[in-house]
Formats: sequence, structure tokens, C-alpha cells
Amino acid sequence: MLFIHQFPDWTHFRFDSKRILDALGKTRYSEGRLAGLLAFADKKELEAEIVTEDIVASYAIDGIALDKKAVRKDVDLRSKGNSPDIKIYLGAIENFANPFTRERLLGWFSSIAHAKASSFRNSAGDIEQGDTNMRFSGPGPERLESEMSHFFDWFENSRMDGIVKAAIAHFWFLTIRPFRSGNGRLARAMTALLLCRARNSGQLQYALNKRILEKRDDYFRTLNRAQCSNGDLTDWILWFIEQIGAAICDREGAIENEIKHIRFVNKISGIPLGEREQELLEAASAGTLPREFTAKDAATLFGTSHDTALREIQSLIKKGVVMACPKGGRSQRYCVID
Repeated sequence: MLFIHQFPDWTHFRFDSKRILDALGKTRYSEGRLAGLLAFADKKELEAEIVTEDIVASYAIDGIALDKKAVRKDVDLRSKGNSPDIKIYLGAIENFANPFTRERLLGWFSSIAHAKASSFRNSAGDIEQGDTNMRFSGPGPERLESEMSHFFDWFENSRMDGIVKAAIAHFWFLTIRPFRSGNGRLARAMTALLLCRARNSGQLQYALNKRILEKRDDYFRTLNRAQCSNGDLTDWILWFIEQIGAAICDREGAIENEIKHIRFVNKISGIPLGEREQELLEAASAGTLPREFTAKDAATLFGTSHDTALREIQSLIKKGVVMACPKGGRSQRYCVID
């Protein structure tokens, strides 16, 4: 069996343009819808959460567990953080417009390897894909300088759709495997850079790596099939686009809940509320109380009697923020008015 890089024209990648364009159209629509939602959200807090999730997931894909709280602290500190390997991911995003060069990549690898590197690997590029039995071997070390020179030139000068370019670059880099370790994390940082270029924005909108982690085995299988092909990347690109679409949907759900909460807080901001009334509304908003709750549920929340809880609910009804649900069952249920 030949690997893709053993064909003389292996970087003349092919794909079914119509199928790719159809998938891109749906994803671009989802991106636009997400951008609209982001206009109402706390962008700074949201992006820090996304970047943290993306970094933790990228390492987890390679079987390395990071402490999420520690990563979040470094993400908030940005350039003042303590972790150099986290800084490269942040740098890839924030400095997306800077050229991607040999020197920049070697600097990234040095940060991940915690040792200065001045060249690519000088040994074979054999690897097992994830926890599967699939094997792959990259080009020999004697080819790496020319292969990577070609890759850098294409990376900076090729003109194609940004998402398709990110998919191809991700695959291409992991096929060359220029280093003895860390290639997956480097590929994912590089992919984040390209996706930022595609939007011309130094902010992540969704956690792609989190989605890839959820589909980890499928990720390695799809990569391996393409690496063992003769240059047709259609299935790999479609898989990549599908994961972006799923990551966008995940983020939309989280943002919609946040926006709903923000709107609710704004709605009640001018209404005088007692301590227990505020507690009940916050519990309902956070999901601590059932969407349709009873006076007994409220009494349990407050640690008070049924009659006391009922008085608090009736007060909120008078203030127009809670309503009695249509009668059903033995106990009257109530809900917060959206």
C-alpha cells in the first residue's frame, strides 16, 4: 500500500467542488447567524471560554489532560501568562495576519517541546493514529525541507475559500509530520490561524477542537483514509466542514441561553424585588427550579413553609414576572414570564 506522499504529484489535491460548495453554503449561513447572536453576548467572556475549551480539547485529542482552570487563567492573562505552549495558540489567533514561516513554526514547536528547535525531525515519521490500529508514515527526513518549503509557499500565496484552505492545510501538515511529536497540536493551532484569516478576525467564534475531540476516532480514521488515498480529499474536507457546522450549532445553543438570561435580567432590572423574590427568579433562570414549579418547589428552595413561598410567588405575579400555568394535576404550577 502506498501513502499519498509517495505519489509524485501528491500535493495536487483533488475534491468534488459541487459537494464542497453545497456544504460550505450551509456552514457560511450558520456562521452568519452565529455572528448575529454574538452581537448580543459578552464577547470577551465568551471568547475566553471558547479559547480555553479549544486548547484543552486540542491537548486531549493527543491524550494529554490539562487543568481547565489553569488554562483559563493563562488565557485571561494572555501574553503575561506562564504557559508558553498556550501562548502559541493565543498568538496564532491574535496574530493571524502575520506570515506563517519556517521560523514561526519552529518557535511554536520549541514552545510545545519545551526545548529549542532549529530543524525538522531527522528520523522516520511513523505513527499510530490515536488509539486505533491504523498506521501511517510521513515522508523521510531527507524530504522535509523541500516539502515544508512548498507548504509555506502555498500557505501564504494560495487563494481559495478559507475553510477549504484550513481543511487542506490541516491534512497536508499532518501528512508531512515535520516533527517527532506535537504535530497534531501544531496543526490545530495553524488551523485556528487560518480560520481567523478566513473571517479576518482575531477572535474564535466556536470551539472546533472540542467537536473534534468528541469525534476523535472518526477524526483519525478520516485522516488515515485520505493519507492512504491517491489525492482525492473530498471526504476529508466534507468531514472538516461538518465539524465546523456542528461546533457552530453547539455555540449557538450556549449563546441563546446567555442572551435569554441577559434579556431577562434587563427586563427585571427596574422592578423592586425582595431577597427571596430575587432568589426565586435567579433559580428559575439558572434551571435550579423546574421550568414549571410549584409552591412546594419554592418552599424547598427558600427553606420556608408552603404558605410563605406562596406569598412570594403571588407577589411576583402582581409584579408581572411570574404567571400561574394552566391547571394540571393536583398542584398549581407557576412559571416565569419570558
